[in-house]
Amino acid sequence: MKLDELNVLIVEDEAIIATDIKSLLRKHGCGIAGAAYSGSRAFDILASSNPNFVILDIYLGNGPSGIDVAEVIHDKYKIPYIFLTSFSDEETLTAAQEHGPYGYIVKPFQEQTLLTTISVAWNNYKKSKESHTWEFENSNFQLSNQEVKICRLLCDGLSYKQICAELHIAMNTLKFHVKNIYTKCDVSGRAELIPLFLNK
Repeated sequence: MKLDELNVLIVEDEAIIATDIKSLLRKHGCGIAGAAYSGSRAFDILASSNPNFVILDIYLGNGPSGIDVAEVIHDKYKIPYIFLTSFSDEETLTAAQEHGPYGYIVKPFQEQTLLTTISVAWNNYKKSKESHTWEFENSNFQLSNQEVKICRLLCDGLSYKQICAELHIAMNTLKFHVKNIYTKCDVSGRAELIPLFLNK
């Protein structure tokens, strides 16, 4: 798995985890823009080291949270990032989805899961820069390319497990995207989504 296009900022308040991630990424050809143990330090590195990808823990102790950092990344830097967290509850997922991350990984994680999530996120980001966002006719909401793919598979009746296998994403990442799709489309589930997507 080649990730040599990346210059990654790691925002993680647990030094051991940050060091492990740094070593793993370097082994696979990634550049490392820096490691920040706080939101404030993340802002400094974003401004000075020009990362093009961020791995972002949601809870960073005192000071700005990962959600705060995500808001700045989304509004000012417009580079892809994935969330890394120990929490997968509804409240955390809802808070995390507001600023459009490209993935969501729950700790503890497998090395391959992290690498695959980063690779898919980066590829989706590049594709989104090259092509137009999908829009449903007569609707105001927009879906990313990845969300459109998931919609198609949902409408085809695939299970979550099958969709994960098809798109090479983790179950938590899929659940995150599905929740985001349902929120954007203002539906409560697959049955309400299908008529919108098929647009018949």
